[in-house]
Amino acid sequence: MALIMGQAAIAGTATAFTIPPGGCSITVYSAAATTLYLGTSKVLTASNGYAVSTYPTTFCAYNSSAGATVYGLNTAATTLAVNYIVSTES
Repeated sequence: MALIMGQAAIAGTATAFTIPPGGCSITVYSAAATTLYLGTSKVLTASNGYAVSTYPTTFCAYNSSAGATVYGLNTAATTLAVNYIVSTES
């Protein structure tokens, strides 16, 4: 098992982090989540993105997962940070 932890600064639409292939657990949160969205498409909007919460939220990728790049969308005038933890299975 490996832990990949970090914080991505999001201004406009930007790459937030990468989910590796295979089984893993992903936890995300932000201190200012009201205008921050995540998704796996570069064409990310508030309507098709996941609204990041101020408390840690976890979801899982299964062993058959191909992995993905996660993009962030910030609709605020200032740069916001999203915190992430990816816990992989060995």
